Amino acid sequence: MIDYPVDALLRLRAAIRHHRDQKGDNRCWLDDWRLWNKLRDVAFVDDTVIPDDAMARCEAYYRHRRSETADPMPANAIRDRRRWNADIDNLSRAKQYDELSRIESAIRAHRDIVGRERTLDDDRALYAILPENLPADFRLPPEDQFLGETLAPHAGCPAFWRSHGSCPGTCHNLHTWGPCGPK
Repeated sequence: MIDYPVDALLRLRAAIRHHRDQKGDNRCWLDDWRLWNKLRDVAFVDDTVIPDDAMARCEAYYRHRRSETADPMPANAIRDRRRWNADIDNLSRAKQYDELSRIESAIRAHRDIVGRERTLDDDRALYAILPENLPADFRLPPEDQFLGETLAPHAGCPAFWRSHGSCPGTCHNLHTWGPCGPK
């Protein structure tokens, strides 16, 4: 039997953790779409991507969502994964729904930014909703590797988008390197 608020809490927390725990060249603005698609009020985030637009998003991501150093480990961080969701069992049913609403609101706040680029401070605010209080590592590869051709064809945004260049329409998985695969 599915326990709705608990199942939904676990699913959304796992999605935020996946977003937080991406490292280096695996950090990408596409992780936002994957996260936002977990919300109940989103049937589908449009993942039709034009390569030039995709590269512009990669460049904005590099400019606004990277750091030269990893965030420090807070003294109150919960490092033991087995304890990350322990709080859920101690919540009443009403409090479970409140927590679910709080998490959904945090994801929506991250999604609904308009008029400016999303920043790593927006990511930090999203991750702060998690009970474990673990930091993210916002370091990205050097610009010539992330946005350039230094490691092509196996790494870098241009090579990633070329790997999807011959895929027809939107019926492929943008969360993996090409060639075209099913969603």
